[in-house]
Amino acid sequence: MITQKLKTLAEAEDHHSLRSKRKAVATLLPYAVWQERDGRPEMLDTFLHAARVSRERQLTWNRIAQAAIRLLSEASPRAIILASPHFPWDLFTDNGDLVRQWATAASVVRYAEDVGQSVVDVLLQIASQDRLVPFIPVDVWAWLTRRPPLPPTCMGRHVGTHSRVIKAVRALKDVEVLKSYFLVVWSEWDDLRNNAGFNKMCAAIKEDLCGTEKGGHRAELILRLNQVLGQLDGGFGHLKEHDPKFGKYDLWKMKRRYGKLRELLLEVENRTSSLTTIPFRILTLE
Repeated sequence: MITQKLKTLAEAEDHHSLRSKRKAVATLLPYAVWQERDGRPEMLDTFLHAARVSRERQLTWNRIAQAAIRLLSEASPRAIILASPHFPWDLFTDNGDLVRQWATAASVVRYAEDVGQSVVDVLLQIASQDRLVPFIPVDVWAWLTRRPPLPPTCMGRHVGTHSRVIKAVRALKDVEVLKSYFLVVWSEWDDLRNNAGFNKMCAAIKEDLCGTEKGGHRAELILRLNQVLGQLDGGFGHLKEHDPKFGKYDLWKMKRRYGKLRELLLEVENRTSSLTTIPFRILTLE
């Protein structure tokens, strides 16, 4: 009965009612994982649809998540991946086994856009917890290069620009992953409020994206920032739908910060161009 009610609300995209029924939606998760294991994915699909429409960053709390986790050892890779964004990863700071179980599921699950979104969402959540970062297999970071579009509201987007995440990404010393990370998190839905994270982004641009061989990466990032700034120029009406507290000051701050990132990329590009043309002029002097 409750499943059908939530399905109706989700299909109607009634996010206000779903938010008010947050606990009812959350209690479905353990049963949904259990039923999916037995070849009945309908309840899991209903939970995921309701969670997305509710626009809640995280629906579950510790007790519900623990109940679902106990079932994961027998769950399908798809159930593990799609359910895991709704776990309170900030409470699992010593659970390396859970991270390894999640990573194993990611290595075998069949790719689809919702799978990619879930993996990247969870990856950003895990990377925001210092104690969990060492348990992330290096190959999992490659999921960022698929660049799945994250939902406007999700926990991975909320914590994904924190300084700890950027530190972990930069430590890989992989410019393709770094660029893809920026392309994923730079969005009109990401406010870049974390000052330390923003400063580390600026440092990464100046230190990790310099050099003539990285010109193509800089061009992609500048294009992305042009797109984000274009969306922000449209005003804050559609942004306020997802965050009722969003105001004109927030919009001004976002435009300022995204504009600063674009300015830094252009400075690096111009400086690199100058360094390559000066030797050429010296060689051609008579």
